[in-house]
Amino acid sequence: MTATTTPDRVVLRPARVVPRSPVPSLAAAALAFLATALLVTGATGPVRTGVVLAALLVVPGLALVRPLRLTEPVGRAALVVATSAAVDAVVALVMVWADRWTPVPAAGLVLVVSGWAALAHGVVTVRAGQRATLAGAVRAAWAARHEGTLVRLVVGGGVLVTGTALWAVGTAQTDATALGEWGLLPAVAPTWWLGAGAVLAVTVTALVDRRFPAALRVVSAAVLVVVAYGTANLVAAEPRPPWVFKHIAVTAYIQQHGSVDPTIDIYNRWPGFFSMSAFLGAATGTADPSDPVRYVEVAFALLDGALVFGIARALGLRGRWAVTAAVLFSAANWVGQDYYSPQALAFALFLAAVLVVLTTLRRAPNALGRGLVGGVSRVLRARRAPVVPAVAPAPRTATVTAVVLVVLLQAVITASHQLTPFVLVAALVPLVLVGVVRPWWIALPVGAAPLLYLLPNLDYVQEKFGLTTGFDPVSNVTAASTSIAIPSLATTLQSRGVLALTALVAVVALVGLVRSVRAGHAQRALLVLWLAACPVVLVLGQSYGGEGKFRVVLFSAPFLAIAAVHALHGRRLRLAATGALVTVTALLFVGTTFQAEQANQTPASEVTAARWLDGRFAADDTLTTVGGFPAIIGADYPAYLERWGQVLSLSDMMPWYHGAMTPADLDDAIAGRSHGGDDWVVFSDTERTDVVRRGVLTGAEVDALERSVAADGTLRYDRDGVRIYEVTRAA
Repeated sequence: MTATTTPDRVVLRPARVVPRSPVPSLAAAALAFLATALLVTGATGPVRTGVVLAALLVVPGLALVRPLRLTEPVGRAALVVATSAAVDAVVALVMVWADRWTPVPAAGLVLVVSGWAALAHGVVTVRAGQRATLAGAVRAAWAARHEGTLVRLVVGGGVLVTGTALWAVGTAQTDATALGEWGLLPAVAPTWWLGAGAVLAVTVTALVDRRFPAALRVVSAAVLVVVAYGTANLVAAEPRPPWVFKHIAVTAYIQQHGSVDPTIDIYNRWPGFFSMSAFLGAATGTADPSDPVRYVEVAFALLDGALVFGIARALGLRGRWAVTAAVLFSAANWVGQDYYSPQALAFALFLAAVLVVLTTLRRAPNALGRGLVGGVSRVLRARRAPVVPAVAPAPRTATVTAVVLVVLLQAVITASHQLTPFVLVAALVPLVLVGVVRPWWIALPVGAAPLLYLLPNLDYVQEKFGLTTGFDPVSNVTAASTSIAIPSLATTLQSRGVLALTALVAVVALVGLVRSVRAGHAQRALLVLWLAACPVVLVLGQSYGGEGKFRVVLFSAPFLAIAAVHALHGRRLRLAATGALVTVTALLFVGTTFQAEQANQTPASEVTAARWLDGRFAADDTLTTVGGFPAIIGADYPAYLERWGQVLSLSDMMPWYHGAMTPADLDDAIAGRSHGGDDWVVFSDTERTDVVRRGVLTGAEVDALERSVAADGTLRYDRDGVRIYEVTRAA
């Protein structure tokens, strides 16, 4: 049999060549110089914040991404943002590791250099002459009128704007101060459901109707992501989830001290994300690190979706199907790792590295790779010989730039998160072995970076966490999570819902992979399959407190979504299946994530109390709370970690007392942890309700414990249902 490229319904087409325009480069240069001027003049306020942040997240990446000559605009823009974040992280890491914290001059230097580079490229593009023109765009729009594109633009755009407005009104009307076991589901206003439904309807229509305007298709998908990921953050009184406050505290510590201290915690040993956040905060004039946190989840969700779109295009999917893959990924990503965290940054940079590899470093497979492709094709009885896509070698400049960029991304990932760099190694090395990725030596720096970084931290990791929990993947996958929800009908349906969501996309993905192989695209199918399967490396030797399996789902989700799209190519029934799949996954995502929102909310009263206490807590003090009080919240958070048992809750201590705790038990527990300073005890009405609901303590028991503490100590804080007692003991 001979290779063939005869088209059929599932033929995948390369990205269309887009004429170069000088406008982005010239606009980036103007943005960089304006941001530099604001920094030099010492301007303050929202204008400086917005301009400088936009410049630092756009301009530095342009110079590095430009030689790759990517033609797909959405993926290219996302890669520019991810690369800019990596450059910012490197600058911040150099400053904190060298103990030379000068964020404003450093930001000015980065913007001046990258601004001149952007200006030079814009001038060269103007002189080259081959560029997009407004007249050309108008002619293309006029030519499309006969296909009904204009009608779809007007009607679809109108419904989308109306739906977005209704969603915004419904979000403003939603009260999230007293959520029950069903979380946000019954709390959101009816207007919200109308608006979200309209946005979903426009998105689904855009995905199944090929005559829908491409730009509006992308916009509607982005709005759907904002609706799904932004609602919970906008209605929350404080940043969410509760453990995000420690991340805010680490960022505040770096902003205040301009350095890191590896003796404090693991975050100071992997400070990439926190250093970048502190750098951006100082450069933009944002004094409180918690201010932008509520918008971070939406930003990462949009960035991840755009990168998945770019990866899908690099794998040959046409625009409409690439958007479908991005929407499916966003709807299937229920793991909840897009919030303000090192994992969120590392995952986005991982996707960016995969995009660079697939667009610039991808080559035809070697003999081993061709043997695998042929074997799989024979096993699945392909209807045609394997198609070997014609992969033109990238120019030398593009190849060198891609290698440098992948190494840069891996370096920042390595300094930010403990697990993600090993997923990139697992994804890349086998592709090098089968010849799909070249040059082969790129595997050396990518593989060496996480190992070399781990070596000086190995003893710390082994002592605090344990390097492995046993090389038993089945046990590691089935290990129970340390954050188990309270058993109820709502939590049961939620846990089954996320399983159904992942299983649905995985089954459709399997169908898509088989269909792709049988159509002659075994090479592409095996590539996607490996990228979806390689995250299993995370649970080979560790369960990570039962969280490892969630990381596997997270890293597999983009490629399962891309594989699933291959099952949907075609007309009639497959288009109906596309609409149904997107609708079902979107509804499952909203249902499962909104239900769990009660556990993600932190009352504003507790945050205010925690900040009050943070200014008074000393390194030899102890803190006892009823439940999950956000104690670690500010730049002085190391004071809470100086000694063993400084911060404990009644929920933590209950297993020691076999289900019952008396005032005498609490007094002994506090005295046993005392280090010569004051003992602070926090009682909160919200936490009391929570521990009673979970059956940890009864209301009478909590009240008795508080009366005992009140008799021994002094009430120092009493506001909005939160009471803080200070118990002073003789030395």
